[in-house]
Amino acid sequence: MVKKYGVEWVPHYEKGKYDVALLHLDQQCLDKNLWEIGKGSLYRELNEVITDIPKILLMHGTPFYPENFPSDITEDNYKELGFTKDQIRMSSVLIKTFKEVAKGNFVLFNSHKARKQWGFENDTNSQTIVHGMDPEEWFDLPKEPRVVTMISPGGLDKYYDRTFLSAVKEELQEKDIYHCHITVDATFKNWDEYRTFLGRSLLYFNPTLESPMPRARTEAMLSGCCVLTTPHQDADTFIEDGVNGFIVKRNPQSVVKKIEELLDDYKLAIKIGQAGKKTALEIFNPDRYQNDWINLLNKVTKK
Repeated sequence: MVKKYGVEWVPHYEKGKYDVALLHLDQQCLDKNLWEIGKGSLYRELNEVITDIPKILLMHGTPFYPENFPSDITEDNYKELGFTKDQIRMSSVLIKTFKEVAKGNFVLFNSHKARKQWGFENDTNSQTIVHGMDPEEWFDLPKEPRVVTMISPGGLDKYYDRTFLSAVKEELQEKDIYHCHITVDATFKNWDEYRTFLGRSLLYFNPTLESPMPRARTEAMLSGCCVLTTPHQDADTFIEDGVNGFIVKRNPQSVVKKIEELLDDYKLAIKIGQAGKKTALEIFNPDRYQNDWINLLNKVTKK
């Protein structure tokens, strides 16, 4: 893959030898403790050392980190747990910190909403690139009547809204409906096992509150799963409720009711899953993704 696209990855930095550097951050990195000796220190040290070439800073998260940063957002004023008209007030300390450490670098985001949340919507030295995937890498297989979710098993509980996931899971258990939290309820020996399991799953439930463009949801769409997802971080711009997936409210009972309906109407779930797959082929097209990166690299390197 690296040779195919003419990119060479290197394990260390040497001044004067390279064209561009790609650095990474998420909101956890900005925690003062992690900034000094944790995962934030990698960005800090490289950013200080690399001064001769353009740097692209990829921000993977959003300014929602209530566990460690003061925020004037509460569940009451965070309308449906999405931004109100004054987005930049969400977590002023975190946003201010990020803008300081990002100075001088081109800033890249995974979703349009995340870019807006961080306050870079009108910054010409930033943009969004939505991920792309090779559809041939995913298995669309005959579906078994189960519900699956794939999110990290720990950390950033409010960001991923594991409380919501747990509530849905409990409701499903009471109704004897199997839900599999991949990495918690099931692990796989290799990638093929994971792709096969996902490809045979009828329904995929995404509970996240703030994760920009979860890749696992895209993997499920390309596998033909019928997706039920929260509307956040651009999901409501490509998922049309009841057409190519379902947009769910943060209400465990309503989610479970919809899951029951789809398990009872296998043909409808398959139909919606195939429509979602068609959408994923368009939105998460690997050629578009590659071209976005080529254009960005040409832009920042001026080559």
